[in-house]
Amino acid sequence: MRKPFWLLGVAALMATLVSCNRNAKPEPAVYELEVYKTQKIVLNAEDRDLESEITLPGGLVDIDGKDALVFYSNGSISYYDLETGKKMSGVSNVEPKEPVSLDTVIDVDVPLLAGDSKQLGVRLDYDETNNVYWAEKAYDTEYYGKNVNELIIIDKDFKYLGTIYDSKVFPWFWNGRILVDISRIKNNSVVTVNFLKLTKTDRDYKEYIESCRADLEKKHKDWEEYKEKNSPENSPLIGLVKPEADRVYKVLTLYCKDEISDGDKMVIDSLIGEKEIVNLAPIYLVISAENEEVATSYVKKNGLDCIEKIVFDTEGFAKTDAGQDNPRFMLVEDGLITRDTIYSTQDIGTEMIPRLFGEGKFTRYYIYDGELVVAVTGGAFIDD
Repeated sequence: MRKPFWLLGVAALMATLVSCNRNAKPEPAVYELEVYKTQKIVLNAEDRDLESEITLPGGLVDIDGKDALVFYSNGSISYYDLETGKKMSGVSNVEPKEPVSLDTVIDVDVPLLAGDSKQLGVRLDYDETNNVYWAEKAYDTEYYGKNVNELIIIDKDFKYLGTIYDSKVFPWFWNGRILVDISRIKNNSVVTVNFLKLTKTDRDYKEYIESCRADLEKKHKDWEEYKEKNSPENSPLIGLVKPEADRVYKVLTLYCKDEISDGDKMVIDSLIGEKEIVNLAPIYLVISAENEEVATSYVKKNGLDCIEKIVFDTEGFAKTDAGQDNPRFMLVEDGLITRDTIYSTQDIGTEMIPRLFGEGKFTRYYIYDGELVVAVTGGAFIDD
């Protein structure tokens, strides 16, 4: 029995629509990386990197169907089961699974790049868990003042799906089953692992992109204002120090007081105890006093005359709204004050002193064969 002509026309139209839909460019959407589970890994003492402030994981591997983080430290390799958080015994030399990568140029609509439509030269890493490709764009730190990242999501047919902008969680590793982020490393012993899933939201995409653009503009504006305010030219205290051409140097201020507080004593003891490092490292000590005579007396009375790089502040440059009761720490990097902190007594031993000797572009100082060694720690200093 023959079908009516109009039914044949409808069938042909439906087939055409289905074919077009298959080839249609997907509408971009707002995606998020959602933490659905966390796991803490407590590193055994022998697996903590002795040369680093922080022991970072070096990969994610599959060991007999179990997901495990790899740690390279002290010339050895250790594996920790992500399900239990415990070290795995009897395991050695397991190669991490390399992600499927593709260096290519694709024509995608990526609104946060210059122009709404652009050919994008990228390295794509395929995520089997979510069946998508990831491309990462890191924005210019010199322009925005901080690390800002954008994850561009592209489907298996190389069509743009969306953007995850400046996310609080970030995919460190994936192995075909799971996607994980390392969010915190505490006391070089406890590693917090976030398990992530890619979620498509119902947020308005255009509004989201406009908010991302506005945030980038604000970051740039804030950074320019910060540079102007915190340049050495606008800081009489930094101008007083007049350091040599150090890319990174540290300035510590002590205020002359009749009675030495517990916090001051901790600082003074650390300076004297590490005087070899202090005298070789780009560390400058400012003594703030009413006049030079008071400053000289303070230095001699407290045994600080063993420190070579001392300057006196008799103009009150070091005085802040917090007054002159606490030590002050300043970190200067590439001609810009990047940290300026007044420390309370309870924070001096745990925060200020470690930063004095162990932070600044992720480096720490030690003496070897009479010479100063600046060691790269391999990771950021993460506060508790």
